[in-house]
Amino acid sequence: MRKGFFKSILGMVIVVSAYGQMWPPELDAPGEPFSYFSQPTDVLGIKDGPEGTLVTPEGYFYTGSGELMFFYSGMMKPVNQRTKSLLNGYAPIITYTFTEEGIEYTVEAFATSPNGKPESPLINFIQVKIRNTTDESRTAWWGTGVRYQNNANTDWEVGDGRFGRPWKPDILGPYQQAGESFNPNAHYEFKGSTFYRDGKLLYVYDPDWVYEQSITLRMGYNEAPDMNPGNRPVLPTTPVGIVKYRLSLDPGESLELDFRFPYLSMESDAQNLDWVLNAKHAKIRRKVLKGWDQIIEDGLQIKTAEAKVNETFKASLVYDLIARDKVGDQSVQKVNEFQYDAFWLRDAAFIANMYLISGYDDYAREVLDFFPQWQQEDGNFVSHGGQYDGFGQVLWIYGQYYRYTRDEQFAGRVFPSILEAVDWFDQVRSTDEYRLIPPTTPGDNEQITGRVTGHNLWALHGLIGAAEIAAALGDSKAHARLKALYTDHKENTDIAIARLADANANYVPPGLDGPGGQDWGNLLLSFPEQIYPPDHPYVTGTLDRARSKYQEGLMTYDDGRYLHHYLTIRNTQTALLRNEQEQALQEFYAVLLHTSSTHAGFEFSIPPWGSRDFGMNLSPHGWFAAEFRTLLRNMLIREEAEDLVLFSCLSPEWLQPGTELKVEDATSSFGSSNIFIKNEMQLSNIRLKNKFHTNPKNISLMIPFFMEVSSIVADGDIYLAEGGVVKLPHDTKSITISWKPKPKARHYSYYLAVENYKAEYRQRYQKYLQTGSPF
Repeated sequence: MRKGFFKSILGMVIVVSAYGQMWPPELDAPGEPFSYFSQPTDVLGIKDGPEGTLVTPEGYFYTGSGELMFFYSGMMKPVNQRTKSLLNGYAPIITYTFTEEGIEYTVEAFATSPNGKPESPLINFIQVKIRNTTDESRTAWWGTGVRYQNNANTDWEVGDGRFGRPWKPDILGPYQQAGESFNPNAHYEFKGSTFYRDGKLLYVYDPDWVYEQSITLRMGYNEAPDMNPGNRPVLPTTPVGIVKYRLSLDPGESLELDFRFPYLSMESDAQNLDWVLNAKHAKIRRKVLKGWDQIIEDGLQIKTAEAKVNETFKASLVYDLIARDKVGDQSVQKVNEFQYDAFWLRDAAFIANMYLISGYDDYAREVLDFFPQWQQEDGNFVSHGGQYDGFGQVLWIYGQYYRYTRDEQFAGRVFPSILEAVDWFDQVRSTDEYRLIPPTTPGDNEQITGRVTGHNLWALHGLIGAAEIAAALGDSKAHARLKALYTDHKENTDIAIARLADANANYVPPGLDGPGGQDWGNLLLSFPEQIYPPDHPYVTGTLDRARSKYQEGLMTYDDGRYLHHYLTIRNTQTALLRNEQEQALQEFYAVLLHTSSTHAGFEFSIPPWGSRDFGMNLSPHGWFAAEFRTLLRNMLIREEAEDLVLFSCLSPEWLQPGTELKVEDATSSFGSSNIFIKNEMQLSNIRLKNKFHTNPKNISLMIPFFMEVSSIVADGDIYLAEGGVVKLPHDTKSITISWKPKPKARHYSYYLAVENYKAEYRQRYQKYLQTGSPF
């Protein structure tokens, strides 16, 4: 949880409550894909590029140099199209369409660099297709212009849905934004089909069908448009470089206008300027799409009967790769290219783990190679002051990397730093009266000062990973020390937790010194490692307390003030371990519901049943993206002790007759797996193609909560399910299950989740109109 980055990387900002604000239900227009956010933001970028263009809620393109705006109709109305789509559902080629008076306007945009390399300038390609949908001739109008920013109505010195720039840190990792400061008396000039500011190229426009050009959108006394080069004392919010198009269209006729908008304005003698001026939209688009398709095909493939599920899974990978910066030989995993354009050990550890379980070992290793520089002189890993969970997170992800890759060279390289970190841990515990990680003020997440529960749980998660590496390297002395440290710290943690939980309905609070604070690391009692068994009373009590705070199916944060998107997934992961399938499925669809039409997730700042506006907490959020991919993977295939577990949580929608479910190139700690399910009426045929380097003890196949089983045949042998699970040999290849939905089982799907949400939203809106509150 990070707030207020433009002003202070570690600062907290108080957000005004928006409980009293609700959009009319008509916000969700019929015929458009559902988008939860009322003011969504999107990103255009390339893999490993240091910057990303923000696609604003209105449909403009916000960069380090300015914001390319669009206008339509003879009155030059500003475009404002909330709902957008990704090409093929996942590629970062944004499209949106709207129609007025029979004229259909479609905007398509993507970003790339002249040579496809991240260190080269980021260039935005925008194409506008304008079509006459009527059976008579029509005249259509279009306009473009660039302003520095929108109205600055926040305390961040920027307007809604934007981020602050420029910002340059002293070292690599903290918040940074390339950009140009506003010049209130800049020199503006048209040159051919380009527009320049202070001698630098601002954007390229289509020279065909130009009707009128002017430096500003309007003149003071409605004089003739002025396009003479010169200085103009305009405001940051004033659009400049106005180009208007007048298009005569026959019935059904369409025309296309092409624009290029560099992320940063370009010198007139820039090396890549000719490419920017002459590059063709369609040709570059094909190349961009091919590149992203190849990346997607190289890793874990999941295909269900629901397009929304499949597309969110793919788009989430794209979002995290755009958020990763390649700077020299360093890969810096950021959270997004906007207000979270910064590195955190905690986020990057989760994202690296997602790369691992998705089959992208190289991406994970490149991210982990940036971790060592965050090891302090005392041995601890800290990316932000007071946040001592980095110790456990680094050791855990190092262990995970070895567990999945068996890369002993990597293990040997990081092991000395692990031991240095363990020395810090051992020493710092000795200074604490309870032999825990001492009190600290993380300034984030739990919002407490004291002994943080999550920091101590992460230490245990990390020690498990460290011990596994020690064993792999044959260092029996270090292995014994790490196991003993784990046992000792677990005992101390148990005592501290019991002191609070036993008197509080088994709820484990965020801090170990008393009640208070926000649920965060205390939700990781059984995940990612099982520090406590999933059915332990502390796990049950903590889950019960957390779920009692749910709104709209999600976790709430800041004492119920906001929804929190990816924090919910920690409970869902625990539900999988507890075989709480229906609960997990409800949370899965609630999480999916709260995404945009471009499948972007958020963090927090949205009040329950309120504005659906995250303010400056812009999407897409990289930690959510990683958590969603990890959750869907674990729902279908995961490890538990010595077993490979399949189908921890299936949706009824994925088992409908005539549908298929595919999981291909799935990586686990046992090896790789391919799973294919073909569903017929009351029958599912399952094929497994596994390539294990270490055989699991069993393949544990979970029976969906909504299905009634009559027979299970695996490789010709009959098996019975006990306690909702059937144990199969590790070399099982073919399974046939005869089953049917239980008579009273509730059906679930993304479509139903959306429709149910809309219905409840409409009811609450009526109450809001009557009482001023949706509650």
